[in-house]
Amino acid sequence: LVISVIAAIIAGWGTHLSNKRSKEALAESRKAVTTALWSALQDAVQRLVGFDPTMEPVGARFANLRIAGIELADEYADWEGLDTWLEAERVLGASIARQVMDAAKPGDSVDQRLNNLDPFISWAQALSQNLRLFRRKGYDKQALSKLQANAADVTRSIHERHGWELPPTSNPRLNPLD
Repeated sequence: LVISVIAAIIAGWGTHLSNKRSKEALAESRKAVTTALWSALQDAVQRLVGFDPTMEPVGARFANLRIAGIELADEYADWEGLDTWLEAERVLGASIARQVMDAAKPGDSVDQRLNNLDPFISWAQALSQNLRLFRRKGYDKQALSKLQANAADVTRSIHERHGWELPPTSNPRLNPLD
């Protein structure tokens, strides 16, 4: 009877340690997933820092930004507004890229090219910094809302200044799932 009790205690302790290690491994695995998602989005943004939209097509870079943003927003589904902010930033970046392409002239000096590129590079750097801040500090609904509103306002301002039609914010052929 004593041996059975000792065996049961040892088995119980072993089970406890096994469960503890399993939870630690799960937490580390979860951390690795989120680190990979943040890194993928940051990688997509960094590929826009210093990028000249007049020299290469922008489509693939903005597609990568959209994909990485969707993946992060899906992982952080409880961060209300993350998806709309990231999309507003992508649209703003595309609008600034268009502005850079329209401003470029064949005979532009290096200084003029850099001056034209500055808003695009500044936008990408600011996005990078904001992403780093959210990763470090965590969810801030009010900050996300302000950043999303700012991106939308700047996009609207750029489009109005150039007489461009605003990009659509939804697809009328798609309806949300109930």
